[in-house]
Amino acid sequence: MKKTTRITALILSLLMLVPSVVGCASQNNTDSTDTTAASTNSSTDSAVSESNQSSEDEIYSANIPEGTDYGGYEFKIVTNNPDGTIWGDVDFNATELTGEAINDAVYQRNLNVEEKLNVKIVPVPSDDTKGTIQQSILADEDEFGLGYVNTHSAFDLAQSGLLTELHEMTDLDLDAPWWDQNSINDLSIANKVYMMTGDIGTMYKKSIGVIMFNKTILNDYNLGNPYELMNNHQWTLDNMITMAQSVSKDLNGDGKYDSEDQFGLIFFCDMMGLAFIGCGVNFITKNEQDIPELTFYSDKTVSILEKLSAILYEPTLSWSWSKNGTGEEKAFEMYKSNQSLFYYGELHAVATMREMASDFGILPMPLYDENQESYYHCINPHAAPMVTIPVTVQDRTREAHILDVLGAESKNLLTPAYYEKTLKGKVSRDEESAATLDIVISTINYDLGYLSNWGLTSIPLSLADSYDMNLASKYEKQERAIKKMMDKTIDAYTGE
Repeated sequence: MKKTTRITALILSLLMLVPSVVGCASQNNTDSTDTTAASTNSSTDSAVSESNQSSEDEIYSANIPEGTDYGGYEFKIVTNNPDGTIWGDVDFNATELTGEAINDAVYQRNLNVEEKLNVKIVPVPSDDTKGTIQQSILADEDEFGLGYVNTHSAFDLAQSGLLTELHEMTDLDLDAPWWDQNSINDLSIANKVYMMTGDIGTMYKKSIGVIMFNKTILNDYNLGNPYELMNNHQWTLDNMITMAQSVSKDLNGDGKYDSEDQFGLIFFCDMMGLAFIGCGVNFITKNEQDIPELTFYSDKTVSILEKLSAILYEPTLSWSWSKNGTGEEKAFEMYKSNQSLFYYGELHAVATMREMASDFGILPMPLYDENQESYYHCINPHAAPMVTIPVTVQDRTREAHILDVLGAESKNLLTPAYYEKTLKGKVSRDEESAATLDIVISTINYDLGYLSNWGLTSIPLSLADSYDMNLASKYEKQERAIKKMMDKTIDAYTGE
């Protein structure tokens, strides 16, 4: 394994003088689901934590041969358009220093990579990243060094044989701390991996679902301290639901509950799938040959649905902006107006709440019960970008070197800018939120069943918006199609 270079705190402090970062959805499964999920995450939690947090007394450097010079080579990266929307690219497109922490970290990181290797980092914005990459590869063009595409698109490209298997990039240091080891281990099939993530980007992190709570409503109803529940491993689904059920109110007295009233929870339909994962459900579990097997449907999954229905299926207690057909802007407006105790949203939503007058806190997705070993979280497969390498790349050594230097420089600059200066420094309003963020970032479970295009993700989504309790029937109807799609992917990975 290649080793990163450790440098003293003095050198790090000197480097900080450089204007680099200036301060954003069979087979029955038993309760062994918990054990599997726990072991999967606990074995790598430390690696994830290390991968996402730079220590103050060290910086990181890729082990690249001294004197490496690529003569001004343009390293082209297909990205989302940096259009200022929620999922507009912020991880590569930075043209100047602006005083905004993430932008300036990206700008300086790109500059550092360019100077170290004599290359030019060239983001290529696209409204269709998958299509742009696919068209280039099918034309047999060695045009792009990196496809920064969402997780669903990455699986489609991999299944079509259009991506490079990352272990074949022999000069790429997959064990380096700037690559999220959970993403590499969890997203592999038959020990082959075509996508990963890590410190190189921030956008996958801001797609993680969390729970916010309104401190004004909490205090008005004397509901206690949710942070104590979190710290005591008692932030459970039951406790969240009990608290939410106590605060709903018909504010205008018209006898109906709508966007003018107060609720226990505001949410989007994808909360259900992420609540399943948060409660320790594995949509799939991989066997000893690293082959995925369906483990989503179980007595426990049914139990979780029954618990969730008590709040998600009760329109006097919760308000769903997906079911009501509004954009999230309406949900933001309601929450900022103290119309809900809890708000389920992704980390990008937390940043929006900075304008909120009332104080709020941030909590992990709740546990199933106090016996669950860990909190669990997951990314949004429709939005979270993955590092993918086109199969048409000819000079794999050069691309590997550029990727590792990008990763190392991102660990030094981009991760602190996002984690310390943005999330903890600007977004959170209390010290306890910082502890929550540590938990959330370090417990990402890249569940193949939820993140792939096999159809499992759609089951909890459709349940939530239709108030449907018949999970068994819905799963039975889709199980054969899901298995067929999963087997197709497995065959593509194994070459069968």
